Amino acid sequence: MRHSLKIVLLLLGFGAMAAPQHPATAILPGLMPSIVRVDARSCGTTNRIATGFVWRDSGTAVTTLHAVAGCASVGVYYEVQKLAREASVVRVYNAGDLALLQIRDPVPARALAVDPQPPTLNDDLATLGYQLQIPSMMSTSLHLRIGGTELHDIVPPSVADQISRAGSPSLTLNIMNIEGHLVHGLSGAPILNQKGNVVAIADGGLENGAVGISWAVPSKYLNSLASSADSVRSFLPNAGVSSLFAADMAVTNKGESMCGALPLTKLQTVSFSRIAASVDDPLGLQQLVTFFNQDPSGFSFDVYQHLPSGATVVFPAGARLTALNGQCQASIDGAGKILMRVEVSPMSSEAEAQARSSEYEKSMAGSNPEAWVADPQFTYLTARPRFDGLVVRRKGFEHGVIVGGQIHQDRYLFETLAVRGSVFLGSSVMNTYDFADFERSAAPCRVNAFAPGCGEIIAVIRGWAQAVLSVHLSTFPIG
Repeated sequence: MRHSLKIVLLLLGFGAMAAPQHPATAILPGLMPSIVRVDARSCGTTNRIATGFVWRDSGTAVTTLHAVAGCASVGVYYEVQKLAREASVVRVYNAGDLALLQIRDPVPARALAVDPQPPTLNDDLATLGYQLQIPSMMSTSLHLRIGGTELHDIVPPSVADQISRAGSPSLTLNIMNIEGHLVHGLSGAPILNQKGNVVAIADGGLENGAVGISWAVPSKYLNSLASSADSVRSFLPNAGVSSLFAADMAVTNKGESMCGALPLTKLQTVSFSRIAASVDDPLGLQQLVTFFNQDPSGFSFDVYQHLPSGATVVFPAGARLTALNGQCQASIDGAGKILMRVEVSPMSSEAEAQARSSEYEKSMAGSNPEAWVADPQFTYLTARPRFDGLVVRRKGFEHGVIVGGQIHQDRYLFETLAVRGSVFLGSSVMNTYDFADFERSAAPCRVNAFAPGCGEIIAVIRGWAQAVLSVHLSTFPIG
């Protein structure tokens, strides 16, 4: 990362922005008494948490079959009323992965209305449910995605084979291909239109690196559930299939951090091979891997997400986050002079996004921005838009000081700036080692990592490579 060009800090160059709309804020609170947390217990060696909703009458609720199949007992919890009740599975629809619960001594709650008309691509949708073992229900904005309309259209053959062997859901099931984030725990949650009516039931998704691909079961299948004669005990999901779905068995809320005005939830720690699947710029990622000449297969990354928008931030595994001036800073073991900064904040307009981008860069550049020189090898010439509204720009900068009449490059900065909808994501890493001197010391160690004195240098090189890859991997999921 050693190039020189004209001195300039480049703005992100966002396109037009529109804040996402989901069913009116005035509607959602009125629906909350009809949403239940489903607590499935003794499901083999695990318990499961999912979501359900009251349907038809106050004594019945709908959830997904995979959330309750094979479990010794099932209970529901009404958050608004602060009451828990026992329940039993009285009907299942294997092909649609749906289950009907009979609630004992039910709490008075209005059954949610069902809209028989399917939503269109332009409709704003939302779901209410229990994500990642967070104790309170949350709403998530959703849309339909252009693509396959049956389950087999969106899953690879190996996954289709697992589902086929399990017996549920049907691979020819008509599904709603969801743009959004049906994370673990939202299985069985109602997907609601602008009127607050149920148009689908959140079902599951495939993990795809840091983010996922999700689907829902259209509400028309509720009639099939009501008339189904399928055996309640006919489907016992194996662990491989269960991990595809949004019942909370593996990914949990591992803590929250404020990196700006919006909270980030730590979801999981993943390997490079898994997280690389979700990168929005695979060619740029390969360029970085080639440049560092470090085998990334041993790298692990902590994945954080702003759940409502999907803004996904990546750190080297084990990085320690601390609050710093409205952002958060991460420090990396073995590479104390390599510092990461992250900000995730709400935006109201294109102008505000531009201003936030500029302020974020200034916070990294310090009091002398003119000393930073753009590195053309790792800088996008223009911001890159994606079909789903994501606009992203990645840039590299070198910092120079005058030593003995010559420019001495002593720091390097790499950053990702991204916006989608009304959320700004900034992720950056600065190498504050005396960059030119460090490169001279590192050169022989790149040839022979086992040479005397190279252990510490190699640790810094790998920490620097992993941090830069983390910044490149920070993005928004397709949606």
